[in-house]
Amino acid sequence: MTADKGPAAEVSEEWARKRRQILDAAAEVFFVHGFARGTTKEIAAKVGMSQPSIYHYVGSKEDLMVEIARQVSGDFTERLDEVIRAGGSPLEQLCRVIDSFVESLVLNQRTFPVYWKEYRSLPPDVAKEVSAAERSYVQRFEDLVRHVQQAGHLPADQPTRVVSEGILGMMSWMHWWYRPEEFTPQQVATAFRALAGLPTELP
Repeated sequence: MTADKGPAAEVSEEWARKRRQILDAAAEVFFVHGFARGTTKEIAAKVGMSQPSIYHYVGSKEDLMVEIARQVSGDFTERLDEVIRAGGSPLEQLCRVIDSFVESLVLNQRTFPVYWKEYRSLPPDVAKEVSAAERSYVQRFEDLVRHVQQAGHLPADQPTRVVSEGILGMMSWMHWWYRPEEFTPQQVATAFRALAGLPTELP
């Protein structure tokens, strides 16, 4: 039996939902106009809030960019951590990491491209923080690919780095073309698994 959520949990969820809504709107504005030209007035109009509300939930325009970067980095890293903690064979983990990557990118379809496009707008300490998280993610993904190659489920005669970057690159570009009314995240993840020569279903 699931315990009823109390008022504090509901407030926390509503707060998080509004923050993500604001960050998605900020990403849209920054993607179209660039970080330098985008304004909190435009962001507030997109979410139907006042400018003071934007500052209340997130902060200044610079804070918005910082939180976009941290949200993207955190969502991908947290889901990777969940898969690794769940255990299983390297093949099972790699398949589930592909699923989790697709889910994270769908969740961050607006913020993901801005994270890359406006990376130079980040304060140096934040850029260093998210860059370290990105390198760690790629290294852990590459380690999984290496184990799957050794088990004979991916071409062992090809460089692990090339195979890893190929799979990650294929998935990363879906932010340009993905439309939720056309495909579910699982349909996309299944197709990516098939293209990588991995099982589309796990026992």
